[in-house]
Amino acid sequence: MRGKGRQFLKERPGVGTSPACPTYFPPKFPQGFGEGGLEEGGGITDPRPSPPYQQTRVLIVAGEASGDRHGAQLVTEMRKLLPQARFLGVGGEALAAQGIQLLARAEDLAVVGFTEVAARLPAVIRALSAINRVLREQPFALVILVDFPDFNFWVARLASWRRVPVMYYIGPQVWAWRRYRVRTIARYVKRMVVIFPFEEDFYRRQGVPVTFVGHPFLETLPKLPPRNILLKEWGLDPQALTIALLPGSRPSEIERHLPTMLKAARLILLSLPEAQFLLPLASPTLRRRVEELVEDSWGEGDIITSSGGLPLKIVSGQAYGVLKAAHVAIVASGTVTLEAALAGVPAVIIYKLAPLTFLLARRVIRVPHVGMANLLAGERIYPELLQDYFTPAAVAREVLGWVTGPHRLSDLRPRLTRVVRSLGTPGAAARAAQVAVELLAEQGPHR
Repeated sequence: MRGKGRQFLKERPGVGTSPACPTYFPPKFPQGFGEGGLEEGGGITDPRPSPPYQQTRVLIVAGEASGDRHGAQLVTEMRKLLPQARFLGVGGEALAAQGIQLLARAEDLAVVGFTEVAARLPAVIRALSAINRVLREQPFALVILVDFPDFNFWVARLASWRRVPVMYYIGPQVWAWRRYRVRTIARYVKRMVVIFPFEEDFYRRQGVPVTFVGHPFLETLPKLPPRNILLKEWGLDPQALTIALLPGSRPSEIERHLPTMLKAARLILLSLPEAQFLLPLASPTLRRRVEELVEDSWGEGDIITSSGGLPLKIVSGQAYGVLKAAHVAIVASGTVTLEAALAGVPAVIIYKLAPLTFLLARRVIRVPHVGMANLLAGERIYPELLQDYFTPAAVAREVLGWVTGPHRLSDLRPRLTRVVRSLGTPGAAARAAQVAVELLAEQGPHR
């Protein structure tokens, strides 16, 4: 709703106080219907079609590996509260494993920056068309967006056109850059559900209804055996120095980051010849390209070699396990920096954008650090090597600094503890599911 018709929500009641969500909603006429006082956006003069009587159908859209995992956990918790709910959406392997009918695959849509969109544009248009079609043809009670703002803002517009309320779980980092997007959120999103404590204050100051639920990492990260057992399971030497390589989950990140990481590995081996490397794949679809890049650089990959090749093991998924097993990690900026903090591993944060994207981003980014672990710490606890500073020599130097500087490790531990405590308590997905149920109940008997 816009203008005078826009009302912000009250703070949600305590968990467990909301009534069960009905599965059938008779229509509710807009305020002023029949009295000549229709507000903007409602009534028989509205060009948008009125939705039909609704059952509990939920559309969920997650476009990246981390969002896919968090979205799947949210669906699990919502089904406990709404076992009759039916879910459709966009996602990856985790949401597909929930039995959700996928309208598009997340890996076909994931891009970073301004200049990378063109190559994926046909897939993006097809996905938006599929979403628009199901919103038009089927009655939905709620749309849940999970991160992935460049795509999900368009979904929010489509949902608004069909008068379906929107909950945004794990929102865009508008506090860091492109702050003007807050206006779009205020216009189309009924409730922001955020995972960092400072985000709640930010959105409240902007007049956006918001609930802080804590970070889902605290409940979704697996319980793992000790490092030596993990390394033995992967066929690695439990006594050797282990370095994790996490170049990112998107194909474009693999292309920009992995070659430099592999060159840095060569330099590290000159000083630490006993070192071994672990690389987790975010998706099986990335394996062939990763192996090609390793072969281009070293001639061999996916096995530990003793004949001059790179001592590298490529594993499917298990990023957190790789971080727990590593002594040092080289990680692309993103949610994985938080996983590194939770794993307690010293890390070097790297990132490189396409040149034009970087030039544009420099004008709008408003935060002193790019790594979320550094932002939550309020200081640079992990070194950051970005754009032209991301070189093999610089990466090798920072890794060797962690290995040869025990005082740095002792300084790091209390800082990591503070970062982890700032993420709240376990149960984020359950609390987010409760917010979703409350939003459904707030609709009352009008849908």
